[in-house]
Amino acid sequence: MKNRLLSFCLGIGLFTGLAEAQLQRIVLQGTGAPQVFTDINAALAAAQPNDKLYFSGGAFTSATSFTIGMPLHFIGAGVHPDSTSVTSTTTLGTGAGDIIVTTAASGSTFTGITFNAASDLQYGATVADDDPTGILFDRCRFTCHLQLALDATCTSSTAFDECIFNQYVSGNDNVSLTFTRSLFDYATGTGSCINSGGNLFIDHCVFLGEQAFRNTSGATIKNSICTDASYPVYQSNNVTFTNCLFSGTTYTGNSGGEVITNCTLNVPALSIFINETDNNYQFSDDMHLAPGSGGVNAADDGTDIGVYGSSSPYKPGNVPYNPHFRSATIAPATNGNGDLPVNIRVAAQPN
Repeated sequence: MKNRLLSFCLGIGLFTGLAEAQLQRIVLQGTGAPQVFTDINAALAAAQPNDKLYFSGGAFTSATSFTIGMPLHFIGAGVHPDSTSVTSTTTLGTGAGDIIVTTAASGSTFTGITFNAASDLQYGATVADDDPTGILFDRCRFTCHLQLALDATCTSSTAFDECIFNQYVSGNDNVSLTFTRSLFDYATGTGSCINSGGNLFIDHCVFLGEQAFRNTSGATIKNSICTDASYPVYQSNNVTFTNCLFSGTTYTGNSGGEVITNCTLNVPALSIFINETDNNYQFSDDMHLAPGSGGVNAADDGTDIGVYGSSSPYKPGNVPYNPHFRSATIAPATNGNGDLPVNIRVAAQPN
C-alpha cells in the first residue's frame, strides 16, 4: 500500500508539472526526498543504485549516447497511444549514438517506455562491460536495434515480457534471452527477428511476416505464432517446438535435430487473428485469436496460443503497473474564488 501511495503521489506530481508548465518531467525517487529533472543525463548523474526514475509522457532525448551504469528502475507512462491520451507516451532516445547498459547495471528494470536510440540499445561501452544480468523489460517498445552482446564471450541475461519489437535483437551463443507474451513486427523480408542467442526461450509470442530467429542452438519456442510464409527458424539446430501455429510450409531452413510436439504448419496468416490483415502490427490490431484459427485453448497450459494466453495474458494497452491517468479536465480559467478547477481520474493497476 505504501508503494502504491508513493507511486500515486509521484504520478500526480508528474501530471501537475505537465499541466502547469508543459514540461516533461523525471522524478527521481531514492532514499531521500524526490528530485525533479527535465533532462535524462542530469537525472542519471544524480541517481544512486536501485533508485526509481518516474517519467512523464514525452520524448526524453540525449544529444549523444548515454550510459546506465548502475541498477536502476525506469517507469514510464506507457507505449500505447490509446492508453496514454492524458499523458502521451514515454520515449527514451538519442539524437546520435547509443543507449548503453553496462555490467554494473545488472538488475535494472524498465517498464512503459519506447526506446528509440539513433543507433542501438547496446549492452556495454566495450567488451569489458557488456555482461549485465537480470535485466527486465516489461511492456516496452523498441524502435531501434538491440545489441545485447559486443563479442562472443558476453554472458548477459535479459527477460522481455509483453513488449513490442519494431527492430531486431542480436546476441551470441552465451547470452540468455527470454521472451514472453511479446509481439515482433520487424519489417517483412529483412531477416529474422532474433539473431543469435544461445539460451533462447520463447513462450506465447507472435512473429509477424518474418522468421522468428536464426543462428541459435537448443532454443525453445512454445505456444507461439509465426506468419512467415517459408519457415519460422533458420540455421538453428536442436530447436524444441511445442504447441505452435506457423504459416510456413516447414519448420526450419538449413537446420537439424528439431523436436516437434503438437504444432501446425500452413496456417493462413489472415485466418489467425481477429483483426490483423497485413503482417504489420498497428495498435489498432486485435491480436486475439479468431475462433477458427486452431489455437484457441491449444497451448500446453490449456490457454490460447499467442500473447493472450498463459495465466497472465498480454495486458490490453500495455498499461504499466503504476497508477494510470484515465482522464483529466482542466478549466480554461480560474473561478470566482481564484481557484483553477481540475478533475483527474486515476486508476490503480493490479499488475
